[in-house]
Amino acid sequence: MSQFWSAARRAISPFEYGDPLSAEGFWGPPTSTIDWCEENYVISSYAAEIINTVTNLIYVYFAFNLLLSTIRNKHGPIFLVVSLGLFIVGVGSWLFHATLWYEFQLLDELPMVYFTWIPFAYVLTVEVENRTAKYLIYLGVVSSMILFTIIYMFIYQNPVLHEVIYGCLNLVLIYRTIVLTNRYVTDKAFKRFMFRLLLFSLSEVSLAFLAWNLDTVYCSSLIELRRLVGLPLGIFLELHGLWHILVGLGIHHFILFTQCLNAWYRKKQAHYQVKWWLGLPFEIYLVSPNGKEIQGLQEKSARAKE
Repeated sequence: MSQFWSAARRAISPFEYGDPLSAEGFWGPPTSTIDWCEENYVISSYAAEIINTVTNLIYVYFAFNLLLSTIRNKHGPIFLVVSLGLFIVGVGSWLFHATLWYEFQLLDELPMVYFTWIPFAYVLTVEVENRTAKYLIYLGVVSSMILFTIIYMFIYQNPVLHEVIYGCLNLVLIYRTIVLTNRYVTDKAFKRFMFRLLLFSLSEVSLAFLAWNLDTVYCSSLIELRRLVGLPLGIFLELHGLWHILVGLGIHHFILFTQCLNAWYRKKQAHYQVKWWLGLPFEIYLVSPNGKEIQGLQEKSARAKE
């Protein structure tokens, strides 16, 4: 049996991992406060964590996709800001995992929080008509961002602080979008579709969180197993890379959910429809730019793939 396994393994996954201690790597020793479970420089001497690096392409892809879709379908400035944030996070995380430099760790972590704070502020103020009250909320958000940055960079450089702040912002953001959906989406069938889309997005992020924790808790066992199965099969056991992919998909589907909400809030739902790809919502697209009403984001569209 052992000979059969060895032969099968050599046929399917013939390459061996390198020695993580045999070379310092192109970028030198890590300076980041986090070093993930993927062994450093075992596949390429030019990227400390090559799988964690490459999987960040999903953020760059969805950033460009969102940018073009926002311009083409007139979703509004907030989604341009979100697309910029997603791109910066993708590039920052790419550089961080490639180098494991502390400077690029900050370029990964800080934009994650900043570009969550911006839509967070938007959903808090979207119904506020008093200009002074709106400015005070924005001032509070900007002050909080500055305070967090100072504390995280100079006083308490523990990644747990970043994770807690990021998690709390997302919880409030999700809660507010649920409240706004119940308030503005009046078509019951389409509201059910939206909440299914939200649940699907949250399921993707929950699976990503599970992968992240398994990667952390069982790191030594995963390293042994990866070395046992070799390359390329070992790539599928890089669970932090899986975290990147699942979070990217979860963010994409959550953005589609908020674009539906945005159309209903602006009373433009009759001019948009859902574009499907591989059985999943892929884009909220403008089908009636000249004001002519069609069925739009209502019962017919929601039931299209039921």
